[in-house]
Amino acid sequence: MKRARRLFEAIYRLYEHSGFAMAGAVAFSFVVSIFPFCIFLGALSGVFGGRELAQDAINQLFAILPEPVAKGIAPEIEAVMGSRRIDLLTASGFLALFFATSAIETLRAALNGAYRVHEKRPYPLCLLISMLFVFVSAISTLVLTWAVVVGPSVVGPAIASQFESEWVKRLFDSTALGPGVRYGLAGAVIAAQLCALHLWLAAGRRRLADVWPGVLLSIVLWLALAGLWSRYLAITNYSLFYAGLSQLMIALIFFQFTAITILLGAEFNRGVSEMKRMRREAAERAAFQGGSPS
Repeated sequence: MKRARRLFEAIYRLYEHSGFAMAGAVAFSFVVSIFPFCIFLGALSGVFGGRELAQDAINQLFAILPEPVAKGIAPEIEAVMGSRRIDLLTASGFLALFFATSAIETLRAALNGAYRVHEKRPYPLCLLISMLFVFVSAISTLVLTWAVVVGPSVVGPAIASQFESEWVKRLFDSTALGPGVRYGLAGAVIAAQLCALHLWLAAGRRRLADVWPGVLLSIVLWLALAGLWSRYLAITNYSLFYAGLSQLMIALIFFQFTAITILLGAEFNRGVSEMKRMRREAAERAAFQGGSPS
């Protein structure tokens, strides 16, 4: 009951402190940043396994999104990826990394607002941290894609039977089990990334025990949101509202809801921390009054 009360308080605080408006800014920044990120992903993939690995990684990223959202963005990203090649160690590669940090920087400001903390770190350090988040996200995406898509077909015949290699591939391609496995792996990666965002991107110091409730809340809400958003779009026609921009707006609104779940998790964490602090202070006052002479 107390957790539910904290959740409703977090929703109110999110509205009170313009969290929904900040979520819109995060969503816009994400749409702007996703193209430079994919370009940087393609440049980075040249070090590991070529552009085919980058294409597989992008396909895996869109596989966990609701189908209408993926349809609105995937063709445009494929067009950008296929237009030209950018090497990692070039000015263009650095610029792609720089512009890909836009969403991370906006999210940092939003998380600081949710936690009610002021940024005291110098801006170059914050920018470096944001670039590091983009770089680690790209690396983890490529490694996960290699392990899921490329790895079984490459190392399978060397260390296992062909049956085992095909069994792994069928597991991920299965209509019944494939989505569950993909969402399970994606959930683990997203949980690790969210923990990192709460611990190191936002200003201030927090422990893992302080952030995991909000991370869990964000993941549960996001999974529910992805399913509900797909069902809603199946029974409505967004082109009536946005005409030719309907695909873009579908993606933008979904990313705004995603940002709301992340900020709501931060608000929830802050509320739980405040509750623990108040209990601790009350216990200290009670102990002091009980130990003081009458």
